[in-house]
Amino acid sequence: EAGSSGRSRIDGVGVVPAFPPEGDAYLCNESEGWSDYSKNSNNNNNVDKTAYYQSALLVPRGLCSFEHKALSAQRLGASAIIIYGSMSSRYGLNYTNSTEDCASEECSDAKTRDDYTEDDVLWPGDKNDYECDRGRALLPRAQYESLDFLKMPGGYNEQNDGMLMGRTENNLCVKYDAADGDGEGGASFANACESQRCLVTGKNVSSDDDGSIRYEACCAWDLHVWLYGDSAIPESSEDVTIRAVYITMQEASELLDVVRGSAAGGGGGGNDPVVLSVYERHRPRYNVSAVLIWAFGVFVAWIASYHSSLDIRKVSKAIVAQRGMQARDNGNNRGGEGRGGSVRQQAGGGENDRPRSRSNSPSSSGGGGGGGMEMGSTASATNERHGEERTIYHADSNASSAAAVVAQTNISPPQEESLELTAMHAVGFLVMASTSLLVLFIFKIYAVVKIMYAFGCSGAFAQCIVHPGLVWGCRKLRWDRPIRHVTWLSGEAVARESIRGGFRARCLGCLWDFFGPITPVDVAAMVISYGVGATWLWTAFTVPHPDTLVFYWVVQDVFGLCMCMLFLETIKLNAIKVGAVLLIVAFFYDIFFVFITPLLTKHGESIMVNVATSGGPPKADPSWCEKYPFDANCKGGDPLPMLFAIPRIGDYQGGCSMLGLGDIVLPGLLLSFA
Repeated sequence: EAGSSGRSRIDGVGVVPAFPPEGDAYLCNESEGWSDYSKNSNNNNNVDKTAYYQSALLVPRGLCSFEHKALSAQRLGASAIIIYGSMSSRYGLNYTNSTEDCASEECSDAKTRDDYTEDDVLWPGDKNDYECDRGRALLPRAQYESLDFLKMPGGYNEQNDGMLMGRTENNLCVKYDAADGDGEGGASFANACESQRCLVTGKNVSSDDDGSIRYEACCAWDLHVWLYGDSAIPESSEDVTIRAVYITMQEASELLDVVRGSAAGGGGGGNDPVVLSVYERHRPRYNVSAVLIWAFGVFVAWIASYHSSLDIRKVSKAIVAQRGMQARDNGNNRGGEGRGGSVRQQAGGGENDRPRSRSNSPSSSGGGGGGGMEMGSTASATNERHGEERTIYHADSNASSAAAVVAQTNISPPQEESLELTAMHAVGFLVMASTSLLVLFIFKIYAVVKIMYAFGCSGAFAQCIVHPGLVWGCRKLRWDRPIRHVTWLSGEAVARESIRGGFRARCLGCLWDFFGPITPVDVAAMVISYGVGATWLWTAFTVPHPDTLVFYWVVQDVFGLCMCMLFLETIKLNAIKVGAVLLIVAFFYDIFFVFITPLLTKHGESIMVNVATSGGPPKADPSWCEKYPFDANCKGGDPLPMLFAIPRIGDYQGGCSMLGLGDIVLPGLLLSFA
């Protein structure tokens, strides 16, 4: 019904495709000044605009800009334009007037003359339009001369497509594959060239066999491109408001076959039109990743500060337990003195009549203290790992207390490396952080940062997660052997070997000095942790934009978590004044390097943002970087691994929400102090 009535729109479903007006196949006549499709113009070559009302125009790429094509389609009444890649768009002609001294439009025939030669052909560009490493052919002269590159307008004759595309020998590039020794039947081009199309490069190659001239043809790139605007269009011109879409040559071949087949009545539905739905890819309205990175940052600050005060909490609990037991002892002693006096008055104070402790053991008190009550037996247990002597008090089952009380009576904080910050350290932080940031900005040594981060965080990963997890698992399985020290690297074994002397003694001595006593769990934790770190580092150097890989950003965030925990466990605040000075210094540090440095740098770059994104966004065109992702100008834009990163969820354009480790550890110092 839509086809017979002439309407191009099917309400509620989509639009039907249409082709440009006759004589304007590339929809570039307006850009040349040959037509005018605006409402009040009479120079429209008698085009019936009702045939294009609310349609989707299918237009090949080439001859004029994308914006010119879209503007002409909009003036024709179309609601969308689909620009498809074409091999003809890769060629051009060096338009010149036949009369060199022509200075007026009357004698201008640059785009109408028909005496151009192959010297006037603008051949496709190497790397931009084709890649010989993906497929290369050498065409004999006879086959080359059957191709036409001088047809007007544009030069390239679209009838060449049938001889330069496909995977069969109908494609001259498959038939005369350069990878095939003497010529015909080559399959390498067909397998290597993804686009199934080749472009004649305009370069001649002499054959080694007979000295004949052959003509080079290489695999054509066929990728999506950005529909850039045209700065040559006057600003007073109307804005393009219709949808504009670009599809590749392969996609266009499929679509055009379906559309033309339907128009010719070849489809099963008779002359019913093909209906197209043109839509914009979904982008989330809200950045959920920003909320997640904030929540993760809060969690890391809490868990790291909580973990840093673990030893203090143990000491505090032990002190509270001791005070509670002393209070109960004092209360029991006062109550026992009264009861003991009455016993002595009634029983005369004989030895067998002395009050007994609830453990039925003889009392150590005498005379007037006979009424005192003991708390039971004690036993000392030595911690093999830290060498701490612990005294465990066992309450008798008949005691009035609800449960046994376990406390440490000989507790001292573990002798671990730690540093208490002072105001001078805060100033030193400003100097060192500024220097490091400037060094990274000037020398671009981001690879060094990745290496240091990978191996530095691997140790923190082993200490905070892997080793405790393995120990917990062994104890859960009641498997004690992996958590026992190896006998060949004990103090006694090293002493014995040192007496004997020799190479073995020196090796054991070095291992003992460097590692000390170790367990199989220690070795397993280091192997696992540094193995994960090495894999992460290999991914960082071999995969372009690795932040899109789940493994990469998850490991980076876990490494950052462990580094924050280790930092807050080592670095301590000793006064709130130091914390205030540190945060004030960091505040002005961030303000300067984020917002002030763009006013001072040559290209208006923010030093902080530039370093955080590994030198800023890529300098090359996105299409070039899609073809050659390892090109030097395509590097950059990846978050430097000194921060937490979570990719934006549901956003096809990519990107990450980022949070620096400094934004975690600085507030974490105050939390740990509190």
